[in-house]
Amino acid sequence: MFDKGLTLRGAEGTVVWGYYTAAVCPTWTITNAGHAQTWTLSAVVSRADAYKLGKPDLKFTAPRKGGFFCFPVRSITLAGSRVAATLGPPEY
Repeated sequence: MFDKGLTLRGAEGTVVWGYYTAAVCPTWTITNAGHAQTWTLSAVVSRADAYKLGKPDLKFTAPRKGGFFCFPVRSITLAGSRVAATLGPPEY
Protein backbone atom coordinates (compact mmCIF):
# COMPACT_ATOMS: atom_id res chain seq x y z
CA MET A 1 0.00 0.00 0.00
CA PHE A 2 2.74 2.50 0.99
CA ASP A 3 5.95 1.39 -0.72
CA LYS A 4 8.10 4.35 0.37
CA GLY A 5 6.77 4.83 3.88
CA LEU A 6 4.52 7.38 5.44
CA THR A 7 4.59 9.67 8.48
CA LEU A 8 1.48 11.13 10.10
CA ARG A 9 1.63 13.82 12.78
CA GLY A 10 -1.12 15.50 14.72
CA ALA A 11 -2.61 16.80 17.91
CA GLU A 12 -5.18 15.41 20.36
CA GLY A 13 -5.01 11.72 19.66
CA THR A 14 -6.64 9.29 22.07
CA VAL A 15 -6.06 5.68 23.02
CA VAL A 16 -9.47 4.19 23.78
CA TRP A 17 -10.75 0.96 25.27
CA GLY A 18 -14.32 0.64 24.12
CA TYR A 19 -15.97 3.88 25.20
CA TYR A 20 -13.32 4.63 27.84
CA THR A 21 -10.31 6.92 27.42
CA ALA A 22 -7.09 5.09 28.28
CA ALA A 23 -4.69 7.91 27.29
CA VAL A 24 -4.82 11.42 25.86
CA CYS A 25 -1.98 12.35 23.50
CA PRO A 26 -1.61 16.10 22.82
CA THR A 27 1.05 15.39 20.17
CA TRP A 28 1.68 12.16 18.28
CA THR A 29 3.55 10.69 15.33
CA ILE A 30 2.71 7.51 13.41
CA THR A 31 5.25 6.05 11.01
CA ASN A 32 5.09 3.29 8.43
CA ALA A 33 8.40 2.15 6.98
CA GLY A 34 6.81 0.93 3.76
CA HIS A 35 5.30 -2.25 5.16
CA ALA A 36 1.54 -1.75 5.19
CA GLN A 37 1.06 -4.04 8.19
CA THR A 38 3.57 -2.33 10.52
CA TRP A 39 2.76 1.06 12.00
CA THR A 40 4.50 2.68 14.99
CA LEU A 41 3.04 5.30 17.33
CA SER A 42 5.15 7.67 19.41
CA ALA A 43 3.28 10.18 21.54
CA VAL A 44 3.44 12.53 24.48
CA VAL A 45 0.77 11.73 27.08
CA SER A 46 -1.03 14.34 29.15
CA ARG A 47 -3.27 11.84 30.95
CA ALA A 48 -3.17 8.04 31.11
CA ASP A 49 -4.90 5.20 32.94
CA ALA A 50 -2.43 2.30 33.28
CA TYR A 51 -5.23 -0.15 34.08
CA LYS A 52 -7.11 0.63 30.85
CA LEU A 53 -3.88 0.65 28.81
CA GLY A 54 -3.39 -2.98 29.88
CA LYS A 55 -6.73 -4.09 28.42
CA PRO A 56 -7.17 -5.88 25.07
CA ASP A 57 -8.73 -4.32 21.98
CA LEU A 58 -7.32 -0.80 22.40
CA LYS A 59 -7.62 1.64 19.50
CA PHE A 60 -5.71 4.82 18.70
CA THR A 61 -7.97 7.51 17.24
CA ALA A 62 -7.24 11.03 16.05
CA PRO A 63 -9.30 13.62 14.19
CA ARG A 64 -8.52 14.44 10.58
CA LYS A 65 -10.23 16.48 7.90
CA GLY A 66 -13.43 14.69 6.98
CA GLY A 67 -13.35 12.15 9.82
CA PHE A 68 -10.80 10.46 12.04
CA PHE A 69 -7.94 7.96 12.01
CA CYS A 70 -8.50 4.64 13.79
CA PHE A 71 -5.70 2.11 14.30
CA PRO A 72 -5.91 -1.10 16.38
CA VAL A 73 -3.20 -1.21 19.07
CA ARG A 74 -1.18 -4.43 18.97
CA SER A 75 1.15 -3.54 21.86
CA ILE A 76 1.70 -0.42 23.95
CA THR A 77 4.25 0.82 26.49
CA LEU A 78 3.82 3.76 28.85
CA ALA A 79 7.08 5.27 30.12
CA GLY A 80 6.66 8.48 32.10
CA SER A 81 4.89 10.96 29.87
CA ARG A 82 5.48 9.05 26.62
CA VAL A 83 3.71 6.21 24.87
CA ALA A 84 5.18 3.88 22.27
CA ALA A 85 2.91 1.43 20.45
CA THR A 86 2.82 -0.98 17.57
CA LEU A 87 -0.34 -0.51 15.53
CA GLY A 88 -2.19 -2.62 13.02
CA PRO A 89 -3.26 -1.21 9.66
CA PRO A 90 -5.79 1.63 9.77
CA GLU A 91 -9.46 0.73 9.97
CA TYR A 92 -11.91 2.41 7.66
